[in-house]
Amino acid sequence: QHPKVLAHAGHQRTSAGRADSARGAAGAPRGTWAKMDMLLRLASKTLNVLCQVIPGMVCTKVPHASEALSLGSLYVFVQALGLLWCFLVSLCAVICTRIVTAAIESGNTGAGGAAPLLDRPLHAVAVCYVYYCVVRVMSLFGQCMWTVAWEIYHDFPTMRHMLSRGVKKKSSSPAGPDAAPPLDLQPLTSLTGGAVPRRISKGSTPNARTASGSPRNTASNGVASKERAPSGSPRNQSCNGTASKEKVDKGGATPAGGANGEGQAADEEILRRRRMIQDRRRNLSLLCPLACLIFLNVVLLSGQVYCEGVHTYMCQEGGFFDPLGRLNRNTRFVIFLAMMQWFQAWTGFFPTWHIALSRGRRGCTERVLQTLVIFLLVPTSILRLLLWFVKPAGIGVVQHLIGLRHFLIDSVLVMGWSVWMLSASLCMQRPEVLKHSGFSLRALRDAEKWAHMVTMFKFTLFFWQGAHFVRGLISLGWGHAQNDLIMITMLYPALLCMTWTVTFVGVALSRLDRDPIMTCMVFVLGMGGLLGLAWLICASVERDSHSLLVVAVWLHLVRQSFRIVRRWARLMHVQPEADDALPRYQRMPSLHFALDPKGHKDLKTSYTFERRVGRVAVRALLLICACFCATLAVCVFMGALQQRHGLLKEEIITWRELPDGRGVQTENAGASMMSLTWANKSFPPDEDAALYAVRGPEDAPHYAVCGHKWHGLQLVDYAFMSLMAYMESERTSSLLSFLQTLFPHKQVSIQKAHAYTGQRRWLDLNIRDCEPDGQRCRDVTVVAVSGTDPTKLMDYAENLRMWTEPVALNILSTVFPTVRIWPRDTTALVIGTIHSLLKRLAIEDDQWHYREILEHIRQLPADRDVVITGHSLGGGIALILGALTDRLAVAIQPPGVYHSLAKHQVQQSQIGPHTGAGQAVHKRSVSVIVEGDWIQNFDGHGGLVQTMGCDQTKKSAAVGCHLLEGAICHLLRHCGDEAQRFSACKHEYTPVPAAVQMATEVIAFARASWQGSYIYSRLHSVASVGFTMSAIMVARYGAPSIPRSIFAIS
Repeated sequence: QHPKVLAHAGHQRTSAGRADSARGAAGAPRGTWAKMDMLLRLASKTLNVLCQVIPGMVCTKVPHASEALSLGSLYVFVQALGLLWCFLVSLCAVICTRIVTAAIESGNTGAGGAAPLLDRPLHAVAVCYVYYCVVRVMSLFGQCMWTVAWEIYHDFPTMRHMLSRGVKKKSSSPAGPDAAPPLDLQPLTSLTGGAVPRRISKGSTPNARTASGSPRNTASNGVASKERAPSGSPRNQSCNGTASKEKVDKGGATPAGGANGEGQAADEEILRRRRMIQDRRRNLSLLCPLACLIFLNVVLLSGQVYCEGVHTYMCQEGGFFDPLGRLNRNTRFVIFLAMMQWFQAWTGFFPTWHIALSRGRRGCTERVLQTLVIFLLVPTSILRLLLWFVKPAGIGVVQHLIGLRHFLIDSVLVMGWSVWMLSASLCMQRPEVLKHSGFSLRALRDAEKWAHMVTMFKFTLFFWQGAHFVRGLISLGWGHAQNDLIMITMLYPALLCMTWTVTFVGVALSRLDRDPIMTCMVFVLGMGGLLGLAWLICASVERDSHSLLVVAVWLHLVRQSFRIVRRWARLMHVQPEADDALPRYQRMPSLHFALDPKGHKDLKTSYTFERRVGRVAVRALLLICACFCATLAVCVFMGALQQRHGLLKEEIITWRELPDGRGVQTENAGASMMSLTWANKSFPPDEDAALYAVRGPEDAPHYAVCGHKWHGLQLVDYAFMSLMAYMESERTSSLLSFLQTLFPHKQVSIQKAHAYTGQRRWLDLNIRDCEPDGQRCRDVTVVAVSGTDPTKLMDYAENLRMWTEPVALNILSTVFPTVRIWPRDTTALVIGTIHSLLKRLAIEDDQWHYREILEHIRQLPADRDVVITGHSLGGGIALILGALTDRLAVAIQPPGVYHSLAKHQVQQSQIGPHTGAGQAVHKRSVSVIVEGDWIQNFDGHGGLVQTMGCDQTKKSAAVGCHLLEGAICHLLRHCGDEAQRFSACKHEYTPVPAAVQMATEVIAFARASWQGSYIYSRLHSVASVGFTMSAIMVARYGAPSIPRSIFAIS
């Protein structure tokens, strides 16, 4: 027999029953729908086992599963916040450097290529606004992730509070104990087990007012209410539907208790409008996440189809629309994961959805839904999941299934399930379908059931994420699996926050008492207009080709527009029902992102010790970011002034011959002194010859690297050339004389010497390398790069910028221990992604000191032997240049570039899935590091690494173990000199006098810069402007309060 769907009183047949009768009268087989019901029940049982039974058993049987999953969810989101902090540090560093440099160069008419701020003030204001939008959007995104993280950790207390307010154990209403309060009327008796109240008691009216702005507080008893916008959350499920049309009994007491008919009609109109707006919110809360999933799948499919054979910016290898790239592949997986979470929550809220679709058949919609889920979605999805587990595709691999590529099938299946759930949700909102779905608000009010539901929601996240990691680990290795895991960790919270925000916007718009179609049209037109305005703003600063930058400006404009509209609506009294003067039951509940746990009695338990510790950690990280940016800005500002006024020390290292021709002596900044004695000379009688003696050829070397040569040169020879790079290059004759003094056994010459004009000092040396018999000779080019000049402030800024990301990741590793086990490919992925985003935001951090050297090396013939060497910062630059040009690099005491090399490869477009960029640092590099040198710990080291001891351990805090002169003497004493040039090497280090002299010079420089500044010359005008601005701020915001303790008499 066909099912008979009754109305609320159960007296008449509904249209669904009449439709079934019509189908039977038309000659349809009576057993057809019975077989379909059986197949639908079988599919429902299969899906229920996969989505409810198995996760429920795991969450119940495993001890402390709820606590473990909560901690894991918090860890995922907080780690994503940590990665966002790394990006924020790099972003602020680049912006601070650009702003300070532009401000300094604005007063210099000879600044080449810079846009002076004072000449184009509107352009400068537009640029500042554009990048303010970027920083502001990133901060809002971080706040959204912070809110979601703690909601997940505490099992969504805000949504549980909102959903459970509509159900009371005891009530004074004559309708029964389960009757809903007047502001949360239940449209159907089947939802709560009670009856619709015939009277509304004023005494039983609760406070239904909430705070404004959140899709979590949307409703307390609707089908379509969902606490958070991200797909898959079980929090916002409520059960009221769109069919709430009951009227309050005219004969009963009115909520306001009015004695006349006008007051009663006004109260009924207020309640009717409130129910209508609540229905809109519930529908949007259910449909917006699914609509977001469908929209993302449509965008991915359209982009993949468009990029066939097209090589544009977004379609390039590794781009968002490259189906074989890691970003596209993990984006598709995150969408699939969100869909699985949402389906698990959906089947939990509607456990008997198959009965609702069977007994609520009214037309072709239910037939299509049944047919799709039985014959297409379920079997195809099971086959695709089995193939996904057994045969991973990986990066750059295309699998064909039934003639279609695997990524197209994946996108179509996820979109098909999303559309199916969207259609089924629309069907569930009808009363005759909803009452058979098994939904009950009592399950939401039960604390144990709610916690179990949320635990399964978290289990779904970790099950599929763990399955993806394990299959990648088995098939493609640890590095590949870890890279995918980190990418998912970044993409999943982004999708969650995006869906949440979209739902929040939709719920906020539902408060407008306007035609929904007209509201949607105005909203779409407004979004389009703001997008055009964002493009015009970016075009005004010549950055309209960067789509990510346009999106950031557009998002900020959208947010500001909503705030303006909201304030205008309050001023124009568009929402008079929100007035505090109205009775509480007549007020329209407002929205906000999350209830304050400190200000609500039911949520105070969520403000735990962990959350307080988290807030302290976040503030500490933000303080570190602010201090770093301030330090970098000061270094760039002072360094630019130093270069602009020519306050640079010409020579930091000088050399001279010792008396009586015993050897040579070098002096470094007046603090480090090295004395070399020739082999045919001896120490003065009062010196300890054994302490400073060079190891002879008959003595065994102390290090494994001793005795090795690269193009006929020892490590100590490359150290000598690194030392020469610090010297003044304009005195070519003196430099060449010193070079020939150190290399009397070689034919050496200076091909190019870079003058000290504010950039890096470097030398191009030509050395003729001959065989022992002298018959075969070959020219070798050695490029020596200078390190950090302690008197040059811009070098400190270069060091800060060069190793920003590795230090930031080391700081994060103290909070997130899993960062320490990341392979090099994972850190390279994170650092490369940061700089790829910066490049797409038109603020690429590529203003490095080695640019000129890189161009010079690339112009050398490919068959020529080239070696790049340097000390300290110069050693790090040598390693980077060697990896970028595939040349041999010999670095003396470098900070390491094992991880930071990734950003330079991204900027030079030398990183990708098939370029082997991760191994470049290992191929042709030699590094000498000294134990006790704390500068070497900024980054890791790759390639051939030799660790030596330190002779100045007592002065290691004052970089005594980082001096090049000490490394040269240590190499000579422990490895010897095969050319037998020297018999002794003595190193002396006295940092205190040099530090006092440097401090004196810095103070004198600061005083000269201040006296020559514009502010000092216009001090009275600047003071007047400052006083006027202070008066305006006091008039606008009021004077700051002064603590009474200041005036307290001790």
